[in-house]
Amino acid sequence: MDKNGRKIEYFLYGSIDKNAPVIINMHGSGLDGTFEKAVNQKACEELGVRGIAISLPGVGNTDMNKGRKVIEWASEDLQAVLEAEDVGKFMITGHSQGNPHSMAAAFHYGNRVIGLGLNAPLLPNDVTEDIGITGALGYESLKTTEELDKFWNAYWFFGLYLYVDLFAPSAPTQTLVKMGNNVESDTALVEMMRYTFGRSMIRGSAGNTWESALDVAYLWGFDPREVNTKNICIWHASDDTACPPEIGAWLAKYFKEKGANVNFKNDNIGFNHMTFCSSYYRRAENSMIKVLLDGQYKE
Repeated sequence: MDKNGRKIEYFLYGSIDKNAPVIINMHGSGLDGTFEKAVNQKACEELGVRGIAISLPGVGNTDMNKGRKVIEWASEDLQAVLEAEDVGKFMITGHSQGNPHSMAAAFHYGNRVIGLGLNAPLLPNDVTEDIGITGALGYESLKTTEELDKFWNAYWFFGLYLYVDLFAPSAPTQTLVKMGNNVESDTALVEMMRYTFGRSMIRGSAGNTWESALDVAYLWGFDPREVNTKNICIWHASDDTACPPEIGAWLAKYFKEKGANVNFKNDNIGFNHMTFCSSYYRRAENSMIKVLLDGQYKE
């Protein structure tokens, strides 16, 4: 439970040694914590790291938090998990919509975050406008929480319910599969996506709808440029069509200029938005977890 009495779902994997380094892995839109557990479990086991994957508000078994800000997640959901698991310093990674939450953690907890991993990152609207980069997919068409709360927008929720819950539950998986020419060949990854998309909506599609509101997804309540973490990993595929790869390149340059030790990759292996969740990067020796562990000793 967080300080407001909301239930928060999270998963543990990897080392059971309470003294082992800790990494928190945050999932993207429409997924839940089981996806990050599946992607990172083997690497955590082999590298001796305690892994924690938290389901964001409204998905899986985590209670909704309508209209919340990303920065509030760090002081509410994340804080509750850190206390429950007696975590001091930690590393944190995000994929897609998990990135705002990872950066919020780095912003909020400061020196407690000893490694920050960004996989296919995005930026809030005010920052993309300021630096002149196109925002991530859908940033111009989403409704705010206030707009969604109007009774006449019930059709918005009903349409999503009909599409995802009833008629096309496999649509989210197929969308990501079709984005990259080689995604289908990674059968384990496809099964991970299919499972997590199904599980993320076990309580219906309303949670994902509120999480996709403009003010939740693109108005974060903090400026990520003020993050001061020195050990940073930024991986953003050059063929990503969901989050413009220019964002990853800009962030890498920006944080390097701030004095951070930045590991940057822009590989193109035909996996688009799912590039760094593919089988090659799920191996411990090629994982973001390994890079962040090594980077701790270069600060």
